[in-house]
Amino acid sequence: MTANIQRLIALNDIVGKEYVKSETTILSDYSIEGVIPWAVVFPENTEQVSEIVCLARKENLAMVPWGSGSKMTKGNAPSRMDIVICTKRLNKVVDMDTANLTVTVQAGGKFKDIQAALASQENRCYQPFENSMQMSDQEVCFELENKGCFIPMMPPHSQTATMGGIIAANSNGPTRLLYGLPRDMLLGVQYVSPSGEIIGMGGKTVKNVSSFDICKLMIGSMGTLGILCEMTLRLLPLPERKGTFLSIFGSLAEASVFVEKILTTSLLPAAIELLNSKACEFLTLDGAELFKNNHYVVAVAMEGFEEAVDRMSSEIRQMASESGTKKNIFLQKDAQSLLWDAYSNLFARAYELYPHTVSTKLNYPISRYAEIIELVESLTSDKAVEYALLTHAGSGITTIHFLIKKDNEKTADDTVMIIKKLLNYCQEIEGNLVIEKAPYKLMPRLPIWGVPAQGLKVMKWIKQQIDPLGLFCPGRFVGDI
Repeated sequence: MTANIQRLIALNDIVGKEYVKSETTILSDYSIEGVIPWAVVFPENTEQVSEIVCLARKENLAMVPWGSGSKMTKGNAPSRMDIVICTKRLNKVVDMDTANLTVTVQAGGKFKDIQAALASQENRCYQPFENSMQMSDQEVCFELENKGCFIPMMPPHSQTATMGGIIAANSNGPTRLLYGLPRDMLLGVQYVSPSGEIIGMGGKTVKNVSSFDICKLMIGSMGTLGILCEMTLRLLPLPERKGTFLSIFGSLAEASVFVEKILTTSLLPAAIELLNSKACEFLTLDGAELFKNNHYVVAVAMEGFEEAVDRMSSEIRQMASESGTKKNIFLQKDAQSLLWDAYSNLFARAYELYPHTVSTKLNYPISRYAEIIELVESLTSDKAVEYALLTHAGSGITTIHFLIKKDNEKTADDTVMIIKKLLNYCQEIEGNLVIEKAPYKLMPRLPIWGVPAQGLKVMKWIKQQIDPLGLFCPGRFVGDI
């Protein structure tokens, strides 16, 4: 007890007494599967983070980084957790260079706030010429000024997620189909290593690495290799126009035909999402009464120039009709923004209505998505298990929320059985399954990280080299790393 008091005094000296919390009521808000820290610290800058880590290393204290908490449901319970380092005060935009399409932000900055700030910033678009010899040194298309920029991703929990959490969890969403993954947007990072050293890697230019790109290790590391403090990301100018085409189908077979038609064309939609009727109940859409049991909806997001969106919309409407659609809805402006905002925050909405929900994410070869959905239908057909299903049709990813309203033993048993069978099938087709969130009393019965990949030995070796004392998120990651 005396030792903890001394440690609290030392933390107070680093960040100020008002930014060190040890009250039981506050600590319980930062628990992970029943494991509660004895202190939560709110540093203001990277230097303070470094001092905290140095103190923790000296005292052999286990640390867990924490942003908004939206990703903390993923992973094993920590084997120990002494200090939570919350990045809430690390929320500044360090550099917004829209002329060069980069932004540097601190880890605690919320995604939605950064996107809003970028959208209001002026950027310049250089006019392309058919004959490059006619192009002067600085030909600028002034008609496109003040259009703003954006980080080309649509992560889950977009209202609350922090940039540090998004990168640490490798969080991505529907628009990965067009824009890629966080690794494609991350240009550089600054983080504090387990030794307390402040390390900066990468920079503001795309070609800034001459050998192995170490900063990519931080993507998806789940806080096990250090604590992210700053990151530099690539931007894109805001598209001239956005639109979303919704097609409602009476069967999975018809919806799959439609998806395959799109994927075999030269069209470049931003996202192709296939949702079951239960998932649509969490979205506010025109024509919602059509989303009945056994119906499937395909949402196709389109972004780009006016002409490109018009062409895609026209061709996709024709393909939907040929595939047997029951109804088409075209959303633009505020309507389509509200749709995707609700989509990215469906996770939170599901837990609000079904507090014992178990959420899983499956990956598999892209062409096998229909087989996965058919298997889910088959496994749940004789069970009282409701589920909301969302498939990134062009990316080989499906998220399934098994919706459980009450703590019911029979429903929990059925859900565990279904998940294990899904994992077995994913393994057969060279995929995997991970648990995104579940009631912590159910976690020991679930395959939290699925089946570890062949690279687990390498991952453990890297962890041992970077964090030999096992101070960052011990036991949280795959293989109890």
